[in-house]
Amino acid sequence: MTLRIVQWTTGLVGRNAVKAVLAHPDLDLVGGYAWSADKAGQDLGVLAGIDPIGVAANDDVGALIALRPDCVLYMPLQWETDHMVRLLEAGINVVSTANFITGRSYGDEEMARLDAAARRGGVSLYGTGANPGMANTLGLAAAAFCRRVDRISVLESVDATHYASKDTWVSLGFGGPPDAPGLVEKVRQRMLVFLDAVEMMAGALAVELEDVRFDVEFATATTDVDLGWMQFPRGTVCGLKGRWSGVSGGRAVIELGLLWRLGYDMEPDWPVERGYVIDVDGVPDVHLRVSAESADLADYGASTADPAVNAIPAVVAAAPGLVTADRLPLVTARGLVAQSRVSTRSA
Repeated sequence: MTLRIVQWTTGLVGRNAVKAVLAHPDLDLVGGYAWSADKAGQDLGVLAGIDPIGVAANDDVGALIALRPDCVLYMPLQWETDHMVRLLEAGINVVSTANFITGRSYGDEEMARLDAAARRGGVSLYGTGANPGMANTLGLAAAAFCRRVDRISVLESVDATHYASKDTWVSLGFGGPPDAPGLVEKVRQRMLVFLDAVEMMAGALAVELEDVRFDVEFATATTDVDLGWMQFPRGTVCGLKGRWSGVSGGRAVIELGLLWRLGYDMEPDWPVERGYVIDVDGVPDVHLRVSAESADLADYGASTADPAVNAIPAVVAAAPGLVTADRLPLVTARGLVAQSRVSTRSA
């Protein structure tokens, strides 16, 4: 049987999720949530930038629940725990890319509330994406080469000029002064999901953490920069280098690094790796370089959406409650090999 899917919002990531669900042989897109009133009633295909598919978005949560979907792909820029709880209690699995890995970054009370809602509904809640998400899973997989692990480092190092989500960057201080009062704490709070990821990796490795530390640097525009969808006056933030460090035994054993830049005229002029640099220090040392690229800018955001879509069958089959990547079977692009696809549907 195919799994019935509702897409929650159609922003940069959500638009790619719509296309990924339509491409998957075992998923059926039956509805969508419209965050803004002007999108309500519009065809999800049109909202995703493709041909109409005959499924309209709406802003009525009750109507979406009435569709009895197996899973909601929850992808808003700003999440609402009440909505997530309502879906879970209605017996609907939720796969989220909305700053969610374990829910710790939402606060312990909200995390417990979500777990309890999922258990009451007999369903699962799972968070993923590109980073945090797949990048952390690859780091854990790389560690399987080792008989001793001293440190795992996952660095995302990218030119994000084409990630046209102004609200995301403004929330991280981009376009503002680097010495703005409270900026470091503002950025830390917006990026708390990386705390989730550090703790998830520590749990998978049976490591007890003493602390999770955060540090950040900012780069500024050396000229006025106009990207079309966002402007950076000279001297304002257009680059960020951050690091989350999970400490055990007085040293960092898990490090999640981030280097994001927008535009090409900045100081410091940090070079980028165009992807992920994953290093495992141990016996033996393991080093990975991973890049997820597309020539079509419409696919920008697919590397966040696709891991969520491909995880749906495993999440639906998982035990009720919060689940993390280390608790799921291997998630692959099952059924998606071009020109040789065989339906994986069961009777």
